[in-house]
Amino acid sequence: MRFFQMLLTACDAGIRRLTRICPRRAAAGLLAGGFCVSAVLPLAACTPKEPITVWVYSEEYKREMEDFLKTLPLRVKFAAHIRVVNVSDFDAELTDALAKKQGVPDVFMLSPDNIRSYVESDLMADVGELGLTVSPERYYRCAVQAASDKNGVVRAVGWQTDPGVFLYRRSMAQVYLGTDKPDEVQAMLSDWDGFYAVAKKIDTQSSGKTRMLAGQEDMMRPFLAEDDTPWVVNDQLVISNRRMAYVGYVGRMAQEHLIYNAEQWSEAWLKGISDSRSVFGYFTSGIGLLYVMKPACGGAIPGEGSYGDWAVIPGPARYSWGGSWLAAYSGSRHKDAAGEFISLFTACTDDPDRLEQSVRYFRTTGEFAASSEVVSQIRFDPQFEDSFIGGQNYYQQLSLAARDIDMSHMTVYDGALEALFRTGMDEYAGGLKSADQALDDFKTSVRAAFPDLVVGELP
Repeated sequence: MRFFQMLLTACDAGIRRLTRICPRRAAAGLLAGGFCVSAVLPLAACTPKEPITVWVYSEEYKREMEDFLKTLPLRVKFAAHIRVVNVSDFDAELTDALAKKQGVPDVFMLSPDNIRSYVESDLMADVGELGLTVSPERYYRCAVQAASDKNGVVRAVGWQTDPGVFLYRRSMAQVYLGTDKPDEVQAMLSDWDGFYAVAKKIDTQSSGKTRMLAGQEDMMRPFLAEDDTPWVVNDQLVISNRRMAYVGYVGRMAQEHLIYNAEQWSEAWLKGISDSRSVFGYFTSGIGLLYVMKPACGGAIPGEGSYGDWAVIPGPARYSWGGSWLAAYSGSRHKDAAGEFISLFTACTDDPDRLEQSVRYFRTTGEFAASSEVVSQIRFDPQFEDSFIGGQNYYQQLSLAARDIDMSHMTVYDGALEALFRTGMDEYAGGLKSADQALDDFKTSVRAAFPDLVVGELP
């Protein structure tokens, strides 16, 4: 639990900024927001139903679950008491509930920042005990990897995943690159060498008025997603060759004025979304597209602000912005009901009715499912063709990105260490510190935060 508490301390400023911009984003992936409230969801009146307690991260999730459950057939055998627990309070609330042996959730939501801590604990039931089936053939592998313990036992079921993509301005691409077609722009940006070359070309063609990104934070996540070395191995911090390569890449992009140094989610960062020529593109996701980019674009129809001037492509890396998982408490006395609840949202049984219900949920909400089986049934739906991105089907684009995401190298330390590393890279990119000083200070911060870790010399 200590690791997650450290993560929250390191990321607190980012949580506050992001929650103001997009409560949905805050709840779904890296960070979280919400209010500590609870309500009992009355289901259809018939025979007494088994009561289960469910913890989720936001009022929006609670409302969506309640609304969805009201539409289900009478054969549902549970009554769900859904409570919103802010992710920053999750550890403390769960510890308190366990100590008091009262109010412990039967089902709870997990995010990428805390799932590894719980997967490797004894608090989460094996999904097989719940009568559920999870396999890479039916789910995106990243959702299964993150939820599997060191012995390969799956302890949670992926509900949503949030694949990362790259959004660029069509008008700028046409002027500076000679084409705005997604497949042609993707060919130019298919790797990081190409990304740098395009950034140089845009800088030259625009006489320095347009930069590739709003800040270095945008590219850190996708760049480091290609690292197959965990942050911590055998209780030792690892600053891998890939992480050192990122330091060099940031230095080159910043020193050649190919990126700005806006803090992610800040007003300056948001301004680039609507500005007519300052920023070429953003690394984001489906949730980011719908709940950050669109509201900040300065318009609601093509021609207003930057609305309609965006296109979505995979970009140079396959990476994840987050996701959510549903797990059952190993000590629950209502595991059958907990398993039934989870199956309604995740399609993790062989029951075709459950698959149909999950498909209906995701088709209604527009969220991206962790189940590739669900996605395959709705990814070509015309409802996902969005005029914000020139009529592209964003669900189809996300499905292409999701299949190659690798989360097999996650550790319980990732969120906290990446927050500290991000701070150092911000200072380096902003010219406040040299690369060596930024890395030395990063190591000092790690020692202070995690005295039990061995922090050695740089490679």
